[in-house]
Amino acid sequence: MTQQTAARGDNLFDVVLRGALLPTAVAGVVTALVLTPFRGGLGLVSALVGVAIGLVFFASGLFIVGRFVRDNSQPVLFMAVGMSVYFAQVIALLGVLVLARQIETFDSLAAGIALLVTVLVWQGAQMYAWRKARVPVYDEPADADQAPEEGPS
Repeated sequence: MTQQTAARGDNLFDVVLRGALLPTAVAGVVTALVLTPFRGGLGLVSALVGVAIGLVFFASGLFIVGRFVRDNSQPVLFMAVGMSVYFAQVIALLGVLVLARQIETFDSLAAGIALLVTVLVWQGAQMYAWRKARVPVYDEPADADQAPEEGPS
């Protein structure tokens, strides 16, 4: 009996992106709404900005890596693209945080809490989506009928 991947023919990065995006967005919006009575309207807006930053950060990384790495058989290419995308994301995130510090009405506590929830839910949903996609992590063993012939001893 062979196990088939749930995403046969699909880019596995797209499968994970679809599996993690919706739960994370819902959790972020719920967090922003929960923070509203404690932090006010500016807290709501700041929390939604924090959720948007988290979603853009993670989704753009998966999207870009999925576009450049279509074949999982080239680990060096995968690692190079992944590290380059992550480095660019961190630089862009630093720029966004420096810009956010300049805005006096920005509630950094509400944005930070919402961003933390976004990160945690994204990681959990991403792990769940990878598991549901049934990504093979090793080559299928050869059938017993096709055992290699032994040479002379």
